[in-house]
Amino acid sequence: MRRFRSWPRMALVLALGMMNGGCVLIPEIEDRIVELAVGGTTVVEFVSNGTLNTYDETSTVNILEGFNLGQILADAGIDPSNLIDIALSGVDYRITVPDPEAGRQIVNGSVTIARDGSLPLTLISGFGAAAGAVTDWQPVPLDPGGAAVADINLLLNEIQTALAADPPGDPPPNRTTITYHLTGDSAPGNVATNFTWEMKIKITITGTVQVSVPT
Repeated sequence: MRRFRSWPRMALVLALGMMNGGCVLIPEIEDRIVELAVGGTTVVEFVSNGTLNTYDETSTVNILEGFNLGQILADAGIDPSNLIDIALSGVDYRITVPDPEAGRQIVNGSVTIARDGSLPLTLISGFGAAAGAVTDWQPVPLDPGGAAVADINLLLNEIQTALAADPPGDPPPNRTTITYHLTGDSAPGNVATNFTWEMKIKITITGTVQVSVPT
């Protein structure tokens, strides 16, 4: 004989009937303004090679070409007028092409930044790392002086102001282009250097969005 399993349905009916004296409760929806943080990155590449085992390399990058800020905001649902802050959150590095010398080391590395004809400011100092193998992204300690970080944040503030303008726009390229200058040494010193590494500038973008939540 075929049996019908009616307990789940009966339990649901009883539960609904017990709500609010027999009335079904429907949650209310309330709109709230909340802060949302999203990220963007710009990657700078350095090719280190030579027989003197010293670095002296430059790489110039327009920070707006590294990430599409407008698209990041659109994907997150943040209106440019609701931006709170755009700031440097850190710097990472990775070795993309390892040196043939497995024991290769970056020694006393330093990276300065300069933009729009300004004097160079130290972003990274006393940097050391292994360069004999491919690596994942790893954090780099920033120069404790903080002047370069402050300058990058000033640039990001200029971008924020321009994006929130009516009509929105971008600062001129000479204001958003940064020249990175790498200097330092490598070891061992009796073997030619030949490796490639990248530096990733990480940016945090904070704004407000409206969300609907049940109450």
